Amino acid sequence: MKNHHLLSLLIAVFISGCAGVGHGPIEKNADAAKGKINSMSGEVMPKLVGSWKLISFHIQDSSGQKAYPFGKNARGRLIYEPDGRMAVQLMDPNRPCFKSGDPLVTSEAEVRAAFGGYTAYYGTYSVNPEERTIVHHIEACILPNWVGTDQLRHFESNGRYLTLKGTLLLGGAQGTVSLVWERLP
Repeated sequence: MKNHHLLSLLIAVFISGCAGVGHGPIEKNADAAKGKINSMSGEVMPKLVGSWKLISFHIQDSSGQKAYPFGKNARGRLIYEPDGRMAVQLMDPNRPCFKSGDPLVTSEAEVRAAFGGYTAYYGTYSVNPEERTIVHHIEACILPNWVGTDQLRHFESNGRYLTLKGTLLLGGAQGTVSLVWERLP
């Protein structure tokens, strides 16, 4: 059970499954992201900017077996702003509630379950339309080790749906994480 929560946390934090790359000051990345956003083709930009609702989230291993780290009904929001800022949140809707109404009066198991069933971060983003990749430059994250890293995602979008994918190595096994988002009105 302990490994299940750790695996769920790691997969969730990887959101679309990519390795982090450290970088310098956050402000430098924000400027770089804005430069990249401004140079994007007019065709790609409208397909990405906006608010997105999570439709599906799974990881598939090399044998083709799928796992749903936040359940088949995972919830989430992804926002790409036109100025190069972004934010994302994912949640297992079935994670248990705390027994107490006071969030500071919880057991270690309750905190672990809450943390393992939720992830979020925000920062800036840059896009390479030719390679169909997005890099999230993370400024703040529920996972402290991700603050100040860059996370690469491969994308496909038709304007209504956006799919983000990447590879993820956990416990020596490589898999592909896939998230499908639907544009909100």
